[in-house]
Formats: sequence, structure tokens, C-alpha cells
Amino acid sequence: MKNIYHLIIKDIIRFLNDKRAVILTFLVPIMLIIIFGNIFGGSGGVRGKASLILVNESNSIVAKLLEAKLDSSKSLQTVKTYTAENGKDTLKFDEETAKEWVRTGRISAAVVMPKDFFTDTSSAIKIKFYYDPKNEIESNIIQGNMQQTIFTQIPRMMPILMQRKAANYLGNDSTKRFLKGMGNIVHKYFGVSSDSFYNRLTNVDSASLFSSSADTSRESNFMSNLIKFDSEQLVGKKITNPGLTRSVGGWAMMFLLFSLTGAATSIFEEKNEGTLKRLLCMPITRSDILWSKYIYSMLLGMVQLLVMFLFAWAFFGVEIFANFGNLLILIIASAAAAVSFGMLITSITKTYSQANGISTLLILVMSALGGSWFPTSFLPDWMQVISKGTLTFWSMEGFLQVLWRHSNFAGIAPNVLVLLSIAFLINFYALIRFRRGII
Repeated sequence: MKNIYHLIIKDIIRFLNDKRAVILTFLVPIMLIIIFGNIFGGSGGVRGKASLILVNESNSIVAKLLEAKLDSSKSLQTVKTYTAENGKDTLKFDEETAKEWVRTGRISAAVVMPKDFFTDTSSAIKIKFYYDPKNEIESNIIQGNMQQTIFTQIPRMMPILMQRKAANYLGNDSTKRFLKGMGNIVHKYFGVSSDSFYNRLTNVDSASLFSSSADTSRESNFMSNLIKFDSEQLVGKKITNPGLTRSVGGWAMMFLLFSLTGAATSIFEEKNEGTLKRLLCMPITRSDILWSKYIYSMLLGMVQLLVMFLFAWAFFGVEIFANFGNLLILIIASAAAAVSFGMLITSITKTYSQANGISTLLILVMSALGGSWFPTSFLPDWMQVISKGTLTFWSMEGFLQVLWRHSNFAGIAPNVLVLLSIAFLINFYALIRFRRGII
């Protein structure tokens, strides 16, 4: 029994000394649990809020009710103003500006309550909804929560809307006589004032609208005929395979990081095999070795991304040639940033095992935070800020601009600039580390 005890202690010590095994066993799942825990919380619902432009052009009390309910939604973040180009003035959104923001990808959806949203003669409520389903899950959540808010809060308007709709078919005089007759019957058999009954069917009671005590769950099923919900998809109508078009960039970047990190850290294998020493005995400088490793990894990354996009085009119909020039630019910038990540990992670790463990942790975390797995809008606000510091976020958003909305170079210029800046800064730091590192 004593021998077994010592053997167990030996295995524990070996495990703790293996940094890669410790990271993969504990740190990776802990980090992913933190990310998913902050997304879904304890109730199973998404904790992050999806942004939605809200334009209210109506003076109706009903419009104010709906605006108040959308503002207090737990899963929607309403946006009503924006900063002007001069960087100083704050302007309210109008319908055209909201549509432009959706088209250019600055926000996923906008809801507009027009001037004729609900008037004194309206027989239906009019709502306009503009959206860009660049993230299908996010788009469905926005539409679902908005419609739920409408269908559970507006049913108090149902009697008025129904009598107005009836008036359109029967005429005002006939409708009034019908309602007066109904009021007399209710008064005769139920003791309810006929005038009170008539007023409830013809006038809007603002106090009851804003009351939260009424049970509207059974009434909401009847509302679809009384609400004119005009939705319009502004981007991606002609995409043949929207699901894969949305996700191919994120998955491509995740696998690119794995492969390029492996290519960059192969210098450890060359050191163990003695290849590095033999190279240094030749008329080759350390800079030559590093540059060759970098250029090789760059070429590998560019070819890998290009092959993945060509495969998606050939087998699943993802359109890549309509904006192929900008796609190539983004591929080069993404490969440069990914290679710099691999060089950084190589410069701060001492063994291949350490490099593999740390890179696996960081790649999975960056993929989760950067939008490769799910929309970043699902993340809490503080995580959304962190996500913008990952190269996967800028690559993913850039590929969406190119493939989803066929953006010109101006549309991807910020993404390219950030990715190349990441590549430059990280490579500069890695080269400094290499002077005192493994070669």
C-alpha cells in the first residue's frame, strides 16, 4: 500500500509539472464556464442585451406605452440618439438614418412607430421593422422580444381596434347603433351603465394602458389581425447560404490560429532535434531564421484561409468572388495578425508543451469572446468591451462586411487597420523577446 501511495504522489507531481496538462484540465474549462456563465446566467436566458434603434414619430399615448415597455426590456437595449459627424451634437434618429445604420452594419435592427402609428380613427396599429440578420440568433431574439412586448401590452386596445375595424365595413352609423344596442342589453341584464360600456369600447383609457395588473395573455392571440407589422430585411436578401456565410469567417479564424501557432512554435521542435544549432553554424543569422519562419507562416495562413473560402464556395455556394479583392486584403491582414499571435506565444514560452497549452487556452477564449461561436451582443457589456481587444473580433466583423453586405474597402478599412496594427505591435514585442529567448 505504501508503494502505491508513493506512485500516486509521483503521478501528481508529474501532472503539476506539466503546464500544458494543467491548463487544459483546469484553466480552459474554467475560462469557458466564466464566459458562458456570464452569457446565460442562472435562469437559462441570455444576459447580454441586443441593441435596437427605436424611432417614435407618433404622439399617441399608445406609442408612449410601447416605447416605455421596450425601454424596460431585459433583453433589448433601445438606442434613440447618435453623435453627429462633428463629434459634438447629439441627434435623434429618424427613419432614414435608422435604415442607413442597419444597412451599414452599425446595428442589427430598427423599429419605427410612424406618425400614423395610432390615430383617433385608426383600426390597426402600424409598426415598421428593419433588420439585418447578419447574426440569425440575435435577429430572432430581437424580433421575438419585440413582438412579445407588443402582443402582451397592446391587447388592452383590442375592443377599440375591433369596433373601428367593424366601422370600416359597416359604416359609422351602423356601428354606433350596434354598440348602443349592446350597451342597452348589458345594462338591462347585468346592471352595467350603457354609457360606461360604450365609452370603454370607443375611448382610450391611458391609465389602464399603463397598468400592469391586467391579464393580457389570452387576448394576445387575437392581436395579429389588428397590428400591421411591416418588416423589411435590408441586407443579405440575395445570399444563397446565409447560415454558412455568417459563420465561415469565425470558424476559419479559429482553425487558422491553431495551425499558425503550431507552425510558429515548431521552432521548439527544431531546437530539440538539433536543427537549430546546425542552422546557426551556417552563414545564417538569427534574423534570417525568424523572418523565414514568419514568411512561411504567413504564406501558410493565406493559403489555408483561401482554401477554406474556396471550399465553402464550391460545395455550399458561399459567394466569394463578388467582392474577391477586398476578401484577399482581409485574408492577408488576418493572416498577419494570426502569425503575430503565434510568434508571441513562441517568444514568451520555453517549451513546446507550454506553448501548446497557453495557445489552446487563449485561442478558445478569443474565439468565444470574438464572435466565432455566437454573436458578441450576447455578452455582458464588460465582456463586449474585452471582445474588441481580440483579433478574432476584427477578423470576424471584417469577413461579415465582405461576404454579407459586399462592403467596399472603406467599409473594411477599420478592420484592416486594427489587424495590421495588432500584427505590427505584437511582432515588435515578440522580436524584442526573441533577443533573449530561445534563439
